[in-house]
Amino acid sequence: MPENLRHTYRHLLREINRQFTRVNGSRAWASQLRLEWQRPANADASATRSVAAQNVLTYLANSRKYKDLLAEFNPKMPEGDRIQRTARRVGLETPKSFSDQ
Repeated sequence: MPENLRHTYRHLLREINRQFTRVNGSRAWASQLRLEWQRPANADASATRSVAAQNVLTYLANSRKYKDLLAEFNPKMPEGDRIQRTARRVGLETPKSFSDQ
């Protein structure tokens, strides 16, 4: 296996472990990747498979980063508090509702 393919394979396994195996304890994704990677392919299919693997790796890494950023900067809070914080961020105040008076 060429070095760049081995590098991609190891990174894919690492991302799958971070996002799927640790979360639900299932090794199905990792075993499916191993089966796919061990399947023989000719030279043209190997190049296509390498590009597809890079695309999947990029998607998995960026989706994990997105989830992390979303959890960090958008914590779960009541709808009213979220609206007030958003309004204050842009220099506005929310009007008092009937229930606040």
